[in-house]
Amino acid sequence: MVIPSDRAIQAELLKYLSGCLGYRAHAQKCYAELETLFPELTREEVTERYQASVSKWANSVQFARLHLVNQGLIYRAGDGPSPSRGVWILTPAGVSASGGAAPTRMTARVPASRPLEDGAGEGIILGWNRARWDGWEETYDGAVNIAMSGAPYEIRWSVGSRVDVPAGTHAWLLRQGGPYGLLGHGIVTSEPFEDDDFAKPGQTSRYVQVAFDVLLDENDILSRDILEYAIPEFAWRYQLQSGNRVDSGTNDRLLELWNEHIS
Repeated sequence: MVIPSDRAIQAELLKYLSGCLGYRAHAQKCYAELETLFPELTREEVTERYQASVSKWANSVQFARLHLVNQGLIYRAGDGPSPSRGVWILTPAGVSASGGAAPTRMTARVPASRPLEDGAGEGIILGWNRARWDGWEETYDGAVNIAMSGAPYEIRWSVGSRVDVPAGTHAWLLRQGGPYGLLGHGIVTSEPFEDDDFAKPGQTSRYVQVAFDVLLDENDILSRDILEYAIPEFAWRYQLQSGNRVDSGTNDRLLELWNEHIS
């Protein structure tokens, strides 16, 4: 493995974006252009899928970009002048740090409405292991298409033995059994109710109704690696069942990370 250090990738990403028109470039272009600066990269590192990312190289560049976002040198998704999906834009501080002249009149754009709002209370983890259950009425891909059309995808989901899940709770679809990470967000629309257990004949479980507003293609999963880096205090590797609580502070941070990922 000869992946360059995170610091080296950050430096080259800043330098590359500073030379782009408008101090901006699409992520795919960044992967390709920076790759040419590190000839020691192997073919496998730049072409073979790595966990939930395009490649190990792309995953490393994504982490470098996230670190630069946290330093205020690259705009968060949805912010900056004329933002566009998948496009990375230097902030004025980023331009200065790269050695360029900071542009005048470059101010962050605050969207009229974010995809999801912060400060909205607690969340709940809804685990999905395809090996245990894959009973989507329209298949998972069909559910993704419904959510992408703008209509909420409504379904009931097990919350184990939880009885205290109020309507309005944020629901996070966590893929288990690999690939690991978040695939969806929704809102709980009912109080918990009891019904037959989906996997254990003769037993019962508690369920809630959920309206998913976003379901991602599995190739676009918000990977567990990034979740653990961004929100390390949450035990992402030990979410082994549905119904686990996400406190309001963690939920707010998760909403911010999710907005960043889907924008």
